[in-house]
Formats: sequence, structure tokens, C-alpha cells
Amino acid sequence: MNTTATLEKPKAISEKPSLMEKIIYGSGDVGLNAIYTLFSSYVMFFYTDVIGMNAAIIGMTIMFCKIFDGVSDIIAGNLIDKNKGKGGHCIPVLTKWTIPMILTVILVFLVPNASLVIRVAYIFITYNLFNTIMYTYVGLAHQTLPTYVTKDNVESGQMFVFKMLFAAITQTIMAMAILPMVNFFGGQTDQWAWVKAIMVFGLAGCFFLYLNVAFVKERVENENPSGNILEGLKAAFKNKYWILGTLASLFTNFILTFNLAISVYYLNQVVGDMNLMGTFVMMCNLPGIVVMLIMPSVMHKLSKRKMVIIGTAIMLIAQIVFIIAPSDNVTILMATALIRGIGFSFPMGLVSALIGESIEYGELKSGVRAQGILFSASTLTGKISGGLLTSIFGVFLTAVHYDGLATVQAPEAITGINWFFKLLPLLFMIGILIIMAFWNVEKDTEKLRAAKA
Repeated sequence: MNTTATLEKPKAISEKPSLMEKIIYGSGDVGLNAIYTLFSSYVMFFYTDVIGMNAAIIGMTIMFCKIFDGVSDIIAGNLIDKNKGKGGHCIPVLTKWTIPMILTVILVFLVPNASLVIRVAYIFITYNLFNTIMYTYVGLAHQTLPTYVTKDNVESGQMFVFKMLFAAITQTIMAMAILPMVNFFGGQTDQWAWVKAIMVFGLAGCFFLYLNVAFVKERVENENPSGNILEGLKAAFKNKYWILGTLASLFTNFILTFNLAISVYYLNQVVGDMNLMGTFVMMCNLPGIVVMLIMPSVMHKLSKRKMVIIGTAIMLIAQIVFIIAPSDNVTILMATALIRGIGFSFPMGLVSALIGESIEYGELKSGVRAQGILFSASTLTGKISGGLLTSIFGVFLTAVHYDGLATVQAPEAITGINWFFKLLPLLFMIGILIIMAFWNVEKDTEKLRAAKA
């Protein structure tokens, strides 16, 4: 993963991205989510219910993978900041590494029918190869790209909103399409059906990522890159808003993981109908699609902080209603998912923009503009939320005597899944509200800018 390390002199910023360029940038998340939604939503289910692996063993294996994950994000961020090839800092990464990323996610689902030791080793290697290395590098390059397109926080913020808009659309479509696609290729218990499905979605993903390569233009040079990883990390941890934004991103992605991955078990075991997965995810994401369509036009009028607080408060109210309601009431399940989806669209659409806001503050504070390392927080929190929560949930499933191959689950397993799914998201919502109470980046950046003048 090496690009030509030749830094050019900063260029004057004379043009801003067009609306079409912003939309094409956002469509790159179709490419990323086409494969990652299947991976994040169903990889645990695939390991436990398709190939019959013990949930605790899988949970612990994934937890060990997270150790390497954190290091890889920081390294990838530093590479993007320091290295420049034809097209800029991020575009060369998308050009060279999109296809290898697709190939590695296919390997994840090709677990051999072998001894337990060989299977665990294979899972550990392929999970890290895709999630820790390939997806990290490509995903982080796409995440960082807006800050190399424009220095205007509103313009880059709009690009991030389009990114999350397409993510929500893709997650909705994928939730409705994955199981029918798997069933078309042979059924949910057929390993090769999952492999063929990921191949189809991977080809679709390539198309949208290469649209970015063809039509998105990097205009901004990093004038103050970090000299090395340690310098970039030191600058990051001096930036209190990067820390707060990272925590907000972590909590938001925890909630997303519940919507995409933990919900599979809740719908299958508590509600008793996993075929509701597509409808459930649609209820969670559809209002977000509508909200994010109008969000770019109101970003000049309402601060990101206010929009995140409003959205999280809506989520919190809906979650409390969901907890109180009977678990077998599908109407209330879908209605509260719809309301949560309206609220969730605000933090989900804006967490990357919040971290983007912290870049100038950090540069003024430390003299280092390490946006690749700063944005590694976003990809890292996304993977930590999925991996760590999956790990914890896997251990939890074993503790409540869950058996993926059993026809009927133990009562304590069903009860445990029910309360795990209902109560934990509540804590993450409260965490986001607490973080936003301390978010004053615009005022503090103005103070630093005035002091430097």
C-alpha cells in the first residue's frame, strides 16, 4: 500500500465542487456499503448459523482482530496524509485497492470444512485481511477525500451528508436484497450461496468507487502534514474536539450496529420472523434518506450541534416507547424504528462533518493538519463498534445458552437477546447528548483564529 511520496507546493483554491461532483462522491458509499453491509450485518450469523461455529469462539476471535484494527487505521491515515500520487492523496488509493478489497471479502465467506483450529485460523486471517487492511485503506481514503476536495467546511459537510445519504439508501436496499439473493443462489444454509451473493454485490461496488476515481477532483494540498504517525497522534490528542467527535462517532456506529447486525437475532428469535429484516432496516433508514436530502440546504441555517441534539432526542423518546411496548407487537416495533430513523439520520449524517470541523481547530492549536489520521477515527470507530459489539454479543449469546444450529432456543437466550437489543442503545443515545453539551468548536476556532491574526 505505497504511493509516490512527492509533496507538491500548495495550490490556490479557485474552485468548489459542483453539486454533481458531491453526488458522485456520495455514491462511492454505495460501493463501500454494498459489501460492508453484508459483512457487518451477516458475518456473525454466517459463522454461527451457516457453518456452525461457537458464538463465544467467534466473538473472541473478532475481539483479537480489533487489536490490529486500531493500528491499521492510524497507519492508513498517515499514509494518506504523507503520500501523493497521480490524482492526489485519496484517489490513487481508490484506483489501486478497490478490486483487492472485493477479493478479500469473498475470502471471508470461503471458510473451509476443516478442523476447529484451521477454521479459527482461517477466520482470523481473512477477517483481518479484509477488515483490518483492505477496507481500512479504501474506506479511509474515501472518508478523507472531501477535505482534499475543499477547505470550505460547509461544502465538505455537504459532501459528507451525501455520503451518508447513499450509505442509508444502500443499507436499506441491501437489507431487502441480501436474503432473497442468497435464497436465489441456494438458500441461507448454503455457504456457496453467500459467496455468490457477495460476488454480485462486490461487482456493483466496484462501479461506484471507480466513478469517484473518474469524476471527483482533489483541489487541496496538505500544507502542514504530520512528520510521522506519532506527531499526528500527538496533534490529534491535543484536539479536544477530535476526541469528542470520535466518541460521538463511536456511539453512533454502535447504534448502527444494532440496526444492522444485532437486529438479525432479535427479529429471528424474539419476534420470530427474520424475513422482517428488510422492512425493519427500511424503517430505520428510509426517513434518514429524506432528512439527508434536505440537510445540505439547511446547514447554513442550523449548526451541526443543534441538529445532532434534536435528532438524538427524537431517538431517545422512540427507544423508551420501544422498551415499554410488548416485544411481540410488530406494529410498534416498526413505528418506533421509523421514528428512531428520523432522529438517527442527524447524528449519522453529521458525525463525519463534526470531525471535519475539528481539523481547522486542531491545525490552529498544534500547527499540524493531520486530516488522514483524524479521519482514521471515523473508520476505526465504525469497525470497533461493529467488531467490539459483535464480540461482546457473541460471548453474551454463549452465556445465555444460544445455539445457532438448534431449532428452538432456550428461554433465557430469547429473554437475553430481547433486553440486550432494547437497553444498550439507550445508553449510547444518552452518551451522544452528553458529548454535544460540550461541543463549541465554532466559537473556539474563531478565538484561536483571532489570536493568530
